[in-house]
Amino acid sequence: MSDRNDLLGQARVIREVEKLLDSGRSVLLFGPEGIGKTAVIEVVRRPGVVVVDPLQHVSPQRASKLRRALDCGVLHLAAARVPSGRELGAVGRILWRFSTVRVRELPDPIMCRIVARALQEWHCTARREWIREVAALAKGRPGFATNVVRVASEWARAHGDVPTPAFAFAAARENDVIRSLRGGGVNARRVRPASAGA
Repeated sequence: MSDRNDLLGQARVIREVEKLLDSGRSVLLFGPEGIGKTAVIEVVRRPGVVVVDPLQHVSPQRASKLRRALDCGVLHLAAARVPSGRELGAVGRILWRFSTVRVRELPDPIMCRIVARALQEWHCTARREWIREVAALAKGRPGFATNVVRVASEWARAHGDVPTPAFAFAAARENDVIRSLRGGGVNARRVRPASAGA
């Protein structure tokens, strides 16, 4: 589970989501893949709030259940790449029930701190240029950056040195595609209520 210290640069988003939930509004976080929507959800989730992550590919039957739960006042916290009814299919008809919060790309200095912290967590070292290049390749998306560091660290343990950022980035994307093809998806979580211990 993430905590506030892991979400450099996302304090504004966390405050906004908490304020909306406190006021009884369901929230849809949106932004590109790897931007940190799920990490924000892990920090702000609370008992009694239903988490739907990702909101894409929800069947018409599940969308109907969501609508009925919203009618009964059940709060929802969801994540999607875009807040467009057309893109979200059956669930698009109930988007008006959600307050939307955009999770934005992070600036390079924060991305460099995230990459450096991830390297420490994986007990791996790299030059500053490597860190800056990974931050640039990730384009403000911390999920991508930490995934690249994970792949680079595994490679370094197996082969004795850290691969180039471009190689690690390509390998990380390939791993995501393979996982998606196996049916797990990049983010395999589905609809589930927040547990009391979360």
